Amino acid sequence: MNKGISCLTLAFSVLVFFSVDAYSTPPTLVNRIEGQVYGPDRQPVENARVELQNESNSIVGNTKTSSAGRFTFSGMSPGRYNVRVMPLGTNLASQEQEVTVTNITRAASDMVFVQFSLAVDKRVRDSEPEAAPEVVFVQDIPPAARKLFEDGNNDLKEDRVTGLTKLENALEIVPNYYDALDLIAKYYIVQKDYEKAYPYLLKAVDVNPRSFSNYFRLGYVLYQGKQYSAALGAAKASVELLPTSSDAQLLYGTVARIGGSYVEAEKALRAANKIAGGKNAEVHMQLALLFNRLDKNTAAIDELEMYLKLEPKSPDKVKIKELIAKLKASANKPN
Repeated sequence: MNKGISCLTLAFSVLVFFSVDAYSTPPTLVNRIEGQVYGPDRQPVENARVELQNESNSIVGNTKTSSAGRFTFSGMSPGRYNVRVMPLGTNLASQEQEVTVTNITRAASDMVFVQFSLAVDKRVRDSEPEAAPEVVFVQDIPPAARKLFEDGNNDLKEDRVTGLTKLENALEIVPNYYDALDLIAKYYIVQKDYEKAYPYLLKAVDVNPRSFSNYFRLGYVLYQGKQYSAALGAAKASVELLPTSSDAQLLYGTVARIGGSYVEAEKALRAANKIAGGKNAEVHMQLALLFNRLDKNTAAIDELEMYLKLEPKSPDKVKIKELIAKLKASANKPN
């Protein structure tokens, strides 16, 4: 997960001309950048973070995609810009594209359209922990409910409504059908509909209290909903079930840091870093935030520098470098 629990091809300009004469007041130009973001299945990507950067790599705008995967920036001056899409909390890779905004005449606004087709990032798992051996959980399921589950699972890929309906029908026959609860919860998490995922996760861990993956997902969902106290308990349970999961340790450490449990946070984050071989950028960011909170700024600097080494194209690169400089200046001040 990470994440905090932690990287196109179509562009064209449409010029809109206004009728003016030599004595009229020039119209106010409103340049726009419109875009749409798709996943590898050609489905729109909702709630992806989109940033607009100028030629100096400074962020001049940020927004999120709509349910249709659309986003808009307006009011920018002519020039070259980078549009960066970051589908945080998914298994899709970030992507950026350069666009040029041009005002050919004083009476012509520019609208540029960009389209992103995001690919799966093999380095990231969609709010899922590392593959872990789940405790075998066997239920005696009637054939009718099992058939509905199997059909729903197949239909979910092509027809979401039909697939979910069949899974819900399976739950009507067997309310504690673990596989159905698990699949529906996972589906809603992928859709980032955490509120809908929550009751299924709660029931799933009640039915199978040895499920590492669902305790992890429950902690993640509660974290997304800023219910940090409850998230801490679920994240801790996932760590106890699989202490060798760097994702679980990262989630636990992050939530513990936010809640002020700094000893627990440091222990978990150091464990996550060790398990990940020091190569998880988000772990280093969380350690930096923790060390800064503990006034261990030399250690915070080291973690921020490691984060930038692992994420050289971070959209926050300039801000992080400025923070490093401030921390170094503060560390060099005489007491």
